[in-house]
Amino acid sequence: MTKKPIKEKKFSRQEPDERRELLIRSAIRCLENEGYAGLSVRKITKEANVSQGMVNLHFGSINNLIACAYDLISHEFSQTTIAQLDSCNGSAEDKLHLFFEYHFQERWMNPKLLRAWLVFWSLIPDSAEMAEAYKRNNQETENLLKALLLQISQDDGLNITDISPVSQRLMALLDGLWVRQSLEQRENSSEHALTLARNWLDSFRKGHSIYQRHSDCFTFKEG
Repeated sequence: MTKKPIKEKKFSRQEPDERRELLIRSAIRCLENEGYAGLSVRKITKEANVSQGMVNLHFGSINNLIACAYDLISHEFSQTTIAQLDSCNGSAEDKLHLFFEYHFQERWMNPKLLRAWLVFWSLIPDSAEMAEAYKRNNQETENLLKALLLQISQDDGLNITDISPVSQRLMALLDGLWVRQSLEQRENSSEHALTLARNWLDSFRKGHSIYQRHSDCFTFKEG
């Protein structure tokens, strides 16, 4: 009996840039669906329908691939956020409220995205690529918030010599709310997070003493 020839597995053929993006988006899907268990060259390349050697060819290592996945999600969030703010003709306060609303949209607050994000964060201590990606994207968001908070403080007549501690505190609040609400997935969770963020901004604008107690870098005018 004549044996049938073994068919070689056919992989998708794309241009290098297309294959890179395919691998990045496949990595994101694997992390969203399986969390840390999805951090596998075999699973990612199977999802992308390419050979395992493509990871080293295009990224050098899986750590660099995952850092690129983190960069892509962060970039898409920041670019769409900036586009939203640029379309707003209101004050810095209006733009910050818009930032809050976009930050807590359902498309960003979901367990699958959180599952991927937890993997990203867990890799930071041991992956130079992830640490650099985190630092770069974190700084981009902080710069945006610093600019808005500084303008608000000037509009309100607050005498602040260093806005960095305030922006870092706000980022910590937003990150915490995002994680908590994404985990709980309660009804109206986005609105609850929005209310807390807006309350924080109201307290900041009123110059509540909490900001003075936690930083000697700035003071508020009385009034």
